[in-house]
Amino acid sequence: MYFRKTTNLICLILFTQILLNAQEINGWTIMHYAVGSNSSEVDLLNDMNEMRIGKTSEGYEVITLIDRTPGFSEDSTVLGENFTDTRLYRFNNENFERLNGHEFLPQIRINQSHDLEMGDAAVLKNFIQYCKHYFPAKHYMLVLRSHGNGVGMCPDAESGINDKLYPGELRDVLSGNESVDILGLDVCSMAGLENFYEWRPNNEDQFSADYIIASAPLSAAWAYDQIFNRLQVDNNKNIDLDNNYFSPGPERTMNPYHMNALEFSKIILEEIYDNQAWASWGLFDNSQIDHIKRKIDELSRLLPNEEDDVILDIIQNTLGYYHNTNNNLEIAQLTSPYIDAYHFYELIAQNININNASRQLASEVCEAIDQFVIYSYCGRGFLPNTEVFQDGKNGVYQIIPIGNKVFSQTNRSFWSHTTWFHPDDKSNEQNSYGLYDWCKDGASRGNNKIENFFEYLDYLFDKDSSATGGVNKYRY
Repeated sequence: MYFRKTTNLICLILFTQILLNAQEINGWTIMHYAVGSNSSEVDLLNDMNEMRIGKTSEGYEVITLIDRTPGFSEDSTVLGENFTDTRLYRFNNENFERLNGHEFLPQIRINQSHDLEMGDAAVLKNFIQYCKHYFPAKHYMLVLRSHGNGVGMCPDAESGINDKLYPGELRDVLSGNESVDILGLDVCSMAGLENFYEWRPNNEDQFSADYIIASAPLSAAWAYDQIFNRLQVDNNKNIDLDNNYFSPGPERTMNPYHMNALEFSKIILEEIYDNQAWASWGLFDNSQIDHIKRKIDELSRLLPNEEDDVILDIIQNTLGYYHNTNNNLEIAQLTSPYIDAYHFYELIAQNININNASRQLASEVCEAIDQFVIYSYCGRGFLPNTEVFQDGKNGVYQIIPIGNKVFSQTNRSFWSHTTWFHPDDKSNEQNSYGLYDWCKDGASRGNNKIENFFEYLDYLFDKDSSATGGVNKYRY
């Protein structure tokens, strides 16, 4: 009798374990936010096709919220029909399934049409909540897919105001519950320290990302089919793999049930490089961004002791990531005031006309950025040629305009055209949001002391602002 009970108990334990193994929670849910209500729609349909083809393994989910608009693509094959509204899809085993939005996105129904305002961060928040509730996993990746220009991304042109998702808006609207392991910015020109600082980990109960994949200059779409091909529960599946660009040996597949965030991030960047060798991308450890901010602010308190012309010359000669599509360098420098952070501080550290204390701190900033940039590369041919880019060090920018330069069309300084970069609310201005923590944190406004790097820029480019706040109405 005792033997029978013991045997039954063992069988029950084994059966329970089998059920638990069969119901193992997915390793990842990939949340793909595809804003195609603009000229990126054609490329987004190609992304959907790659997802459908590439997603063949269990262990992870791929959910996309896609918005389309008339006038760009008439494709009716990739997702079964041509449409101009907003829809939810799940991709699996070379197929797709249209989904209802349930309580999180109640307007999205299989049997009805609705157009969401994708430039509203509240829609993004609801999408993340939907995915986490209905497709729970050990880890989450959010991919923002559309256009980007450094100031904002994912513009929804249908609203009439071309609303975007802004870095500070994501911090304000999203909460810690929407935080992700990986934030993939499949858009142009968003790899900036100021942007990443908005999404820093351990920032109370606000949205954060542990790792970020982003491009500093212009870029193209990820190769989703090849990325998903690398995610395989069955490691014996025959898949063509390249040599690994970032470390010795061949690339390899990963089991999505057991793959951590850093491993997945590396796969993505490897496949980006394989398909965009002409571009420039980076993988960043966002847990380091607080340290970088503190070091840069510490240096900013010394820089007023240096000769202004020396710093201005360094800014002028730092590698720039100009969103240049019209071959007009002046307009490109004005609208994309993004210069490589590592190169800027490296030039300070190497300049014999700068005091030793500042040079030492600049070297420490470089060390911090080097720890922050896990992998990066800069392509050749399409982008302006440069010999200063060092893989794994460069590839993230800082917002530093050539602020004293006068724009020929307005006879006003570049700094006066950079008022969107500000600690105050700028949402009443066209294509702007403001509210950068980078500008606010570490400074006490109006005390006539340079305490963070934003205040140093304001000192450098707006010296007569002590009483009025000058061109951007900020008084340090």
